[in-house]
Amino acid sequence: MRKLLRRLVDFALGLIPLPLYRRLFPRPAVGIFYHSVSDERLPHQVHTYPSESVARFEAALRYIHRHFNPVTYQQLEDHYERGAPLPPRAFHLSFDDGFAECFSVVRPLLLKYEIPCTFFVTTDWLDDARMFYRHKQSLAVEHYQQLAPPEQAAALAAINLEFGLDLRDGDGFADWAGTLTRAEDEHITCAAQLIGLDLDAYRASRDLYLTREQVKQMHAEGFTIGAHTRSHWKLAELSSAEQRAAEVLESAQAVAALTGEARVPFAFPYSGNGVERAELAALRQAHPQLGLIFDTQKLQPDASFIVQRIWAEQVTFREAGRTTNVPALLCDAYIQEAWRALRRFWTVGAGTRD
Repeated sequence: MRKLLRRLVDFALGLIPLPLYRRLFPRPAVGIFYHSVSDERLPHQVHTYPSESVARFEAALRYIHRHFNPVTYQQLEDHYERGAPLPPRAFHLSFDDGFAECFSVVRPLLLKYEIPCTFFVTTDWLDDARMFYRHKQSLAVEHYQQLAPPEQAAALAAINLEFGLDLRDGDGFADWAGTLTRAEDEHITCAAQLIGLDLDAYRASRDLYLTREQVKQMHAEGFTIGAHTRSHWKLAELSSAEQRAAEVLESAQAVAALTGEARVPFAFPYSGNGVERAELAALRQAHPQLGLIFDTQKLQPDASFIVQRIWAEQVTFREAGRTTNVPALLCDAYIQEAWRALRRFWTVGAGTRD
């Protein structure tokens, strides 16, 4: 009965038009973020999260251009820090990680539609200096799937022998590879060698991440460059405030050295869950070069210096028949806020009755 009621309420909330939602749950600005846009199958990404297709991304840009007022990072900072007004229906677009396609695919489209954007880069990855362990995982799974059956059998036998496993098929290999952690990066590299994957050759064959020169050019063209930690740590997993501060500040300093900007915004990898806002406020106060901080909790209210965003590379049933998923993403985000408001109402009501 409760599940049925929830579905009925969810259906009813989905009928509320976006303009009304904007009145019910006003926000200074709404924003979405991507990681990569490409029509090419990218082996180092495909088994972590998919790239957005060029057609769907361009449809999103057209929708944003038609229904919103895209704003720059500087406009956001002026509003959040100094109270400057934002235009109605303010919208901010951003990208995380700093993949090479941000320059080769995304940048030309943003210039075409004159839409500002903030690119948050993982600074240790610039110039392909280091490959992220999760991208090695994806590449290994993709490489295994391209092997002939006899080669797959030999690869599994070698991995089972090396690691004391009992993997029997490709699904088992993918599941095992996906469980390897950052601390087990050497295991991933070893597994790649056992299945005949040359990680160095792959990295030499193509651009994975942005180069420093590309970052400089994008900044010169008017885009904002932000920090995304040095090595893509989820900050809550680090054991001390000093470690978290180092990941944030050293990444921001590396960006500032490239752009010459006095202040650099920061975006959490994954999310900022588990990181105390008081700690972040103290960090910003001690280091004024750190700008606004961007999280991934859709439209959820937060500290005054936190900007929330909606993850765009996901599929929702509400987008059926549409060329872009942006309206559906916004609808889902507002529905989440509506549910939060309803839970508060029910909680207060229950307390009153008691």
